[in-house]
Amino acid sequence: VIGLLVAWKFYIRSPELPRSVAANHRLLYAFLLNKWYFDELYDILFVQPAKRLGRFLWKTGDGTIIDGLGPDGISARVVDVTNRVVKLQTGYLYHYAFAMLIGVAALVTWMML
Repeated sequence: VIGLLVAWKFYIRSPELPRSVAANHRLLYAFLLNKWYFDELYDILFVQPAKRLGRFLWKTGDGTIIDGLGPDGISARVVDVTNRVVKLQTGYLYHYAFAMLIGVAALVTWMML
């Protein structure tokens, strides 16, 4: 009820009253106009630390650990292995026959033990 009476006094009965109060009490007017600076306080206390934590976890946790051991790490290891295997494949038939002969000899030796 008090708020209704104050609003009626300020905006219906004396519409020039809010301007004069704002002019006489500039600091209070600025404080109330900026919503008691709750948004700025909330940003400093919660939003900025959460953004810093999120950025840290993204750079170190996701970028280094998850991607390094997961998709990027596995694909990098596949590329390393294929680069080594490519050196073994020369395209000459006698190289493949020699490798097969070594394999058969190793198998026979193992079976004889």
